[in-house]
Parts: sequence; C-alpha cells; structure tokens
Amino acid sequence: MASLSFDPVAHAYDATRGYPEEVARQIGEEIDKAANGNGQTRFLEVGVGTGRIALPIAKLGRNYTGIDISEKMLSVLEGKLRAADWQEESLEWGSLPDEEAARKREVRRFVQAGGQGAMRMLVSDMTNMPFHDASFDAVIAVHVFHLVSEWQSALQEVLRVLRPGGVLLRCWDEGGRSGPLDIRREWRRIVRELGGSTERPGGTEQVVTAWLQERGLQTEKLTVLTWEQIETPRAHFQSIAQRLWSSTWSVPDDIFAASVERLQQWVDENYGATIDDQYKQERHFVIERTKA
Repeated sequence: MASLSFDPVAHAYDATRGYPEEVARQIGEEIDKAANGNGQTRFLEVGVGTGRIALPIAKLGRNYTGIDISEKMLSVLEGKLRAADWQEESLEWGSLPDEEAARKREVRRFVQAGGQGAMRMLVSDMTNMPFHDASFDAVIAVHVFHLVSEWQSALQEVLRVLRPGGVLLRCWDEGGRSGPLDIRREWRRIVRELGGSTERPGGTEQVVTAWLQERGLQTEKLTVLTWEQIETPRAHFQSIAQRLWSSTWSVPDDIFAASVERLQQWVDENYGATIDDQYKQERHFVIERTKA
C-alpha cells in the first residue's frame, strides 16, 4: 500500500482537522517550548500540510521548513501566507547550505512581514529528503507516520537530517470515546463484516515509539494542552460518507458504498431526530519528544 497523499481532501482539510485559532496558537507555543526554540532554531516539519502547526510556530519568528507529498496541501499553505502578507523570496534551490544542490527542487520561500519568521516549503517524500545530514535542530511530525508505507525509512531519514542533540517531536490529538465517535467505530465494524479493511499503510504511534526505543532512543510523552470542541453525529457521518478521512481511502468502492448505506440505517436508528445535537468532546494535544 502506497503512502497516502491528501490531495483529494486539501480543500476540506482545515474544516475537518483544523484547530480553533487560540488552540492553534497555544499548540505552536508548546511545540516551540518542547524544542527549546529561539530565532536560530532550524525547524523541519514532515507532512506540513496546510500549515495548521507550521504557521503558529513560524509566526514566533522561527526558521521553518515544511515538506509534503501533496502539492494541493502546500498550495493551501501558500495561500495562507500570502493572505497574511508574508513576502515571497526568489532563491533557487541550492542557495542555502543545507540544500543538496544536485537534487533540483521547486521551492517556495516566504519571510514574515515585519517579523523574523521564515517559511520554506517543497514537495518531497519524507523517506528521501534533499537535505544534508544534521541540517535541523527540531523535526516535527504530527500524526503522519501511520500514512507512510515505508515509515521505518522515513524515521531513518528524520534521524539523518536531525543534528546530534536535536529533538524529534511527534504530536497527535487524543480524546474521549463517547458521543458521535461511536459512528466511526460502527463504520469500521461494518467494513470488516463486509470483508474490507480500514487500515492505513504505516506505523501507529505505539509502533513508532517501540521502534525508536529499540534503537536506544529515549522517548518522553507530554500532554500539553486540553480543550473542548463541539461535534454532531451528522458531521461524523458526513466525514465518512464524503471520504474525508484517510481510513476511508483504502476501502474498495463497492464495499465502501455498501458500508455507507448500512451506516446510514444505523445512524437513523440510533440518532434519528438527534442527529444535529451538539456534543462536547474533550481533546488533548500530545507531544512525544525523542532526543537524537
């Protein structure tokens, strides 16, 4: 199974996975703190996407690089930078000392208007990055290794470009298992019953942690932020029916269509007129820090 690109859902990514503005700001500050960030810290985010993590950190006046295999996700990020009056820089690939000049890349560079932030972004597979060894002080990976078929190679690349003493910050959300989240659980059960699978191609966070520990690297798990978000059963059902979640992409079309039909019946029976009721869900942002 190939690594998953978010090109098909780039237009809806922030609506389904974005953070409230204040939560995003606090997440950025907590990641920066975990990296001991300052104006000289060289950040790299693998799977930068639409910049929901990158922008709050770069706005702190940080030197930030983001890579992704999705051109459309990077285009959304570029639109955000332009809307915030970041200024584009015209420098060819290979102009900076950490860039492997022989491996030509189309690169987009922006600098913060009235600030010290810098953003460099390019399409790249995280299993084969065009940077020299020990180029970065902190590598950020937010809920991404489960999408990468060759996740072990990706981790090896991350450790290669991370300087000795630098930090890998793997981050993800955790939350309650009540309320409309049972719609997703029921959908997965239906898919399995129909002979399909909702598995993603890569390694879970637990598997990645074990891989790092087996190589003598110490990991430290930090729950840095808690907030509440409002969810409805209808939104959960629609996110599945519209194939907005990556777990829906590996299901064959015929099985997927049958699963949605059965799920619709289940939602009607279990939620009915309450399908638009609002539920408060407690969410937690987790950072797992690994020192190289």
